[in-house]
Amino acid sequence: MKWLKRVGLVLVAALAVFVFGWAPYWLAGLATIRRFTYNDRENAGLTPAKFELPYEDVTFNAPDAVPLKGWWVPAPDAHGTVVLVHGLNRSRIEMVKKVPFLHKLGWNALLFDLRHHGESGGNVSSFGFFEKQDVHAATALARARSQGPVVLWGVSLGAASATLAAAEDPGVAALVCDSSYRSLRDTVAHHLGLFRGFRWWLRIVPNWPVADEVVYWIGRRAGFDPDAVDVRSAAAHLAPRPCLFVCNSGDRRMPSEIAFELRSAAGPQAHVLVVPGTSHGGAYRDGTAAYETAVTELLGAASSAPPVRMAFGR
Repeated sequence: MKWLKRVGLVLVAALAVFVFGWAPYWLAGLATIRRFTYNDRENAGLTPAKFELPYEDVTFNAPDAVPLKGWWVPAPDAHGTVVLVHGLNRSRIEMVKKVPFLHKLGWNALLFDLRHHGESGGNVSSFGFFEKQDVHAATALARARSQGPVVLWGVSLGAASATLAAAEDPGVAALVCDSSYRSLRDTVAHHLGLFRGFRWWLRIVPNWPVADEVVYWIGRRAGFDPDAVDVRSAAAHLAPRPCLFVCNSGDRRMPSEIAFELRSAAGPQAHVLVVPGTSHGGAYRDGTAAYETAVTELLGAASSAPPVRMAFGR
């Protein structure tokens, strides 16, 4: 019977090492160093040329020298430029269908691949910590290419990165933040809860302390402070600029209440658009008319606002 007890203890120890040691380290690696691109069948092969729009391939560097690739889509006599920022494991093609709408309104568009995505360089993803530098670089390119206000429009990771960048850059005229998370720590805990619901046996992985361990290893493996990815705190630095926070009503990954919390933090010029549907990041497709009406109003407010001098540090 002693050997059975010893085997039991070994199995318990092995399970503990798996649940509290290897699993958090592995999950953090999936989130940060694995380079994976979602098979975006909905937008596969799309370029601005598919919509008969002229465009130019552009290459530019983030402040830390990571090379970034994108498309510059000019509009005649443009009012300004909208920088479009895609989501996690996506690429710039996720944002292409928004470009004809912007072009018709008389706005340039700059689409680009975030670091560790698409054709851009970089070795890690950081949920916005490093990606906000990519947005700063894109904003600088937009200002160098054309006069007028610069507006940021991001989805999911792109929304979080755009919000973090806009908080540091008062020269950003307005923000569209679609399906963002509150913070890295919050979204890891939430997604671990969803992960545990996929199979009954995954319930052996407790949310605490595993979520905190995953956050720790994300920071260690990607080389940044996870608590610095706080989108809700960044939103408090956006006022008095016009902001639009978008969500799908039934999005399990980024529940709709997040958009309302970010709106409350962003001040009186911020608004929320709730689009019926259960997709994550699909609000533009699911509610195009309402979405375009809300963005048109935001761009009108951005173009009429007085310019702000840029005097910020990174």
